[in-house]
Amino acid sequence: MPTPQIQAPRRKRKFWSSAQQASSEPKFSATWRMMRALPSLRCRVRAPPSNESADVEWVRGDMMDPGSLDRALQGVDVVVTSANSYMKGSLDTDFQGNRNLIEAAARANVGRFVFLSIVSCEAASPVPHFHAKKVAEDLIQASGVPYVFVRAPTFLDQSTDFIAKGAQAGRFLAMGDKTTRWSYVLTDDLASYLAKAATFPGSEINNQTIDVGWRDGPKSQQEIADLVSEIAKKSLKVRVVPWLVLRLLVHPVKPFSELGYDDLIQMLLFFKKGVYVSNISKQEHFFGPAPTSRDAITRWAKSQQLIS
Repeated sequence: MPTPQIQAPRRKRKFWSSAQQASSEPKFSATWRMMRALPSLRCRVRAPPSNESADVEWVRGDMMDPGSLDRALQGVDVVVTSANSYMKGSLDTDFQGNRNLIEAAARANVGRFVFLSIVSCEAASPVPHFHAKKVAEDLIQASGVPYVFVRAPTFLDQSTDFIAKGAQAGRFLAMGDKTTRWSYVLTDDLASYLAKAATFPGSEINNQTIDVGWRDGPKSQQEIADLVSEIAKKSLKVRVVPWLVLRLLVHPVKPFSELGYDDLIQMLLFFKKGVYVSNISKQEHFFGPAPTSRDAITRWAKSQQLIS
């Protein structure tokens, strides 16, 4: 199917993005990268960064302060958010913060609410931050605000890219086993999908739930290791940390964060089910052809200087 053409709307539209993650880790934030693609962007942060961009209007706001959200959303046409508090000791942002933002968007009569969600979150109620995404989706649907849910799977490129570090040392550490498949996405690609969801012309994309991933489907960790090895022309020794051992390894987290412990354990068990898989049919309709695993891993390898 041909890639849809993104045409500039007749009236200049204003976009609002929650940059809770972007302000602290711009290199790895899909929100931050997506911002470059949006015109007339108003960005909500608790404290604007020192290197402010002339193309971005920074506004102070707090997901837990409904009044600040009302002020931030004045005159906004499209809301894009990926805000979450995963592994930060509390899911206040994910539950109450998202509720506040959804209600503020409804009061502001925004034309589209683009929400970064998680693949198969409806099947992952035991995983706290996955379940929070489904709760937010339900609230958005009930609000009556036109929405686009962009559901992401596992990031190939993590903020601390242990795959790249391992490959540079000639090893690949597999979590759980080498055979269970799940879906992946690159941060740059996800940023592009969020921008396309925000700017897609007309109303056809409204009220759609769109999984994103790779054209050739989910991959096992052995398959990822084989592709990395082939593309980087580097022999990799695959070592597996079995599911049972992973359960034991995350126990030290519990004294510091009960939520973090539950989230890690339940997320690993969810991965083990083999249902963390994207259905990319809508992705290709609205965003154009999905990349293959080889294409995505090649671009990732270049960004990590594994190949020139």
